[in-house]
Amino acid sequence: LAVEVDAAAAGRLKEFLRLRGQWAKTHNLAGPRALASPWQIDVVDGLAVYGVMAPTVPLVDVGAGGGVPGLIVAAMKPDLAVFLVEPRAKRAAFLRTAVHALSLSKVRVLRTRWPLDYTLGPVQVVSRAVVSPESWPDLALQGGREVEGVLRMLAAERPKVINDDIELRRWVDYGAVADGGRRVEYWGRRPGPV
Repeated sequence: LAVEVDAAAAGRLKEFLRLRGQWAKTHNLAGPRALASPWQIDVVDGLAVYGVMAPTVPLVDVGAGGGVPGLIVAAMKPDLAVFLVEPRAKRAAFLRTAVHALSLSKVRVLRTRWPLDYTLGPVQVVSRAVVSPESWPDLALQGGREVEGVLRMLAAERPKVINDDIELRRWVDYGAVADGGRRVEYWGRRPGPV
C-alpha cells in the first residue's frame, strides 16, 4: 500500500495494538490470526481503508468491535471525525478506553446499531464484518441520503454490487496473492434529483 505512516501515527497504532492485546485476554475483540499478526492483518486493512476513502468526509465504522478499521483510520488522521458504532457494552467500553488513551478527540463511540435514528451529516460508511459483502452496500445506504460513500472490504471473493444508488469510484487490491488477496472498494453515491 502506498500509505506513509508518520512517527506520531505509528505511536498511536502501536499503543492501540498494545491496549487491544491487553483487553483481548479477557474480551473477544479480534480473531487469533489478527491477534498473532496485527500489523499484517488489522493495520494493513485499516491502511487500505485510509488510502481509498474520501479524505475529508467523516467516517462511520459500523460494528466497530475491536476498532478495525475505524481506530486505525483515526490514528492515521486524528483531525477527521470518526464514529464507532458498536452495540455491545464490553466492546464499546474498550473503544471508549482506546479513544481516551490515544487522545482522539474527534472520535465518538455510539453504543447502538445501524442505521442510526438520528443524523450525523454527510458521512462515508465502512463495516468489516457486520453482514456479507453482498448485503453491506444496501445496509449502509439505510443510513439515508447523508451516506455519501460506502467502503466495502473484501477477501478473495468479489461479489457484484447491485444498487443503482452508488457507483464504484476507486479501489485498492492488497495482501498475499496466494490467499486470493484483499480489496477495499469506495462506492460513491450517484447524484440524485435536486
